[in-house]
Amino acid sequence: MKESINKELIFNYFSGNATAFEKELIDQWSADAHSKELLFIWLLEWENQNLQYDADVEKGIERHFSRMDEFTQDISSDESDRTVLHRAMPLSGKLRHWLAAAAVSLVMLSGGWLVRNHIRYEVYATDFGQIQRIQLADGSKVILNANSTLKVPRFGFGKTTRDVYMTGEADFAITHTKDDKKFIVHTSKNFNVEVLGTEFNVYARSRGSRVVLNAGKVKLHYTDGASAKQIVMKPGELVTMNQKGQPVITKTDSPQNFSAWKAHRFVFENESLRSICDLFEDNFGLKVLIPDSTLAAQTISGSFTALNAEELVETLVEDSGLSYQKSEDGKIITLNY
Repeated sequence: MKESINKELIFNYFSGNATAFEKELIDQWSADAHSKELLFIWLLEWENQNLQYDADVEKGIERHFSRMDEFTQDISSDESDRTVLHRAMPLSGKLRHWLAAAAVSLVMLSGGWLVRNHIRYEVYATDFGQIQRIQLADGSKVILNANSTLKVPRFGFGKTTRDVYMTGEADFAITHTKDDKKFIVHTSKNFNVEVLGTEFNVYARSRGSRVVLNAGKVKLHYTDGASAKQIVMKPGELVTMNQKGQPVITKTDSPQNFSAWKAHRFVFENESLRSICDLFEDNFGLKVLIPDSTLAAQTISGSFTALNAEELVETLVEDSGLSYQKSEDGKIITLNY
């Protein structure tokens, strides 16, 4: 069957002209990892040869100038308006063609970039309140927390590279390879994590970032001004990046608590209510307001299990003796005594 699959047949398939029998052959053939990789390579080549968005730019520009002319005429015809309006001079044919060419180029560039990014990476994304478990091609396991994304290269992952790209929060259990190939987690913040075989948690959101090492060994790469620097972390260490992008290293006796969210469990150790509000917004997309600054500074300790935001709010309120009000749309909660 593999001998019957070639680029010409695949291009015909992408064009929507393959027969039912050919589609079945391609489905069976692409189940193999190597064949699937080749399929995406040919897809990229086909996409580059066949622009998928065919906009009639010339007509669009003509409609735009026509509307502009009508708008100018309508205002100019108003005798009560003493403001003198000068109609824009009609553009030359060359300029119109230049604008059309520029618009087409922009469509091709933006479309090509989006297509290429989609083809190069397999993207995993979670919604608010959702947790996803992922097993990578090299055997490594990733648990992606809510409101997070992970991008994994489709081509060569586990062979030529083990680089992944994440935003949000994820827990990693990395498989060691015979050739000691490095596993690197690239974050959207000012640091990357280099791994050889270990278990760790990475948090990289807009409000801050941290790395907690459970077991093994990781090397944290970051930049300090124009200098590239690194830290070798030991199990039980917590590295938090401050607002200047500089690492602050502390020791934690319970590194596993930072990954408790994997089991829908939330562990707080003298955590202020203000910082817990950040967790609600990050994980559930729920805004929690605490008008009283003294209340916001109060701390909570304990382990709480909840499958959703409302369960967690009710548990916290019940244990602390607080009360809360919910907005009509359910997106904002206000905590009070």
